[in-house]
Amino acid sequence: MLKRYLVDEVTDTRASRKQAFKLFADAENWSSWCSVVRHARLLNGGWRPGALLLFVADLPRLPPAPVVVKVLEYKENERITWGLQLPFARVIHRFTFIDDEQGGCRVHQEEWSEGLMTLLTWPAGKLIHRFDTRFAAEYAAMF
Repeated sequence: MLKRYLVDEVTDTRASRKQAFKLFADAENWSSWCSVVRHARLLNGGWRPGALLLFVADLPRLPPAPVVVKVLEYKENERITWGLQLPFARVIHRFTFIDDEQGGCRVHQEEWSEGLMTLLTWPAGKLIHRFDTRFAAEYAAMF
């Protein structure tokens, strides 16, 4: 099966894991601290597997792009995973929150495509990576 990592990076924060997770899990406020998110919200309830997350990506020189993904995994203060799954194709985005043993938190962000989605996301790979790294940098700057 084709597989391509779009991002696989760790962001250090000066926040505790609980504080870092709390800010991240407040999706409706992403646009208040992140320049590449115009709007975000959970569409059918809180964070839980099966919930839908809507966010509008707002990259410079591109029209705003609404994205709806399904929450695949939610472990409070530990991990949030969402993605788009189709037959023979999927894109997965995972955030794992890890204590750094110095009172801070490291956030491991992974996004990858599998199957036919790898071919479909190939042209947009640099844009997705730019969005992900900008999101992570602005998130870390909040602490």
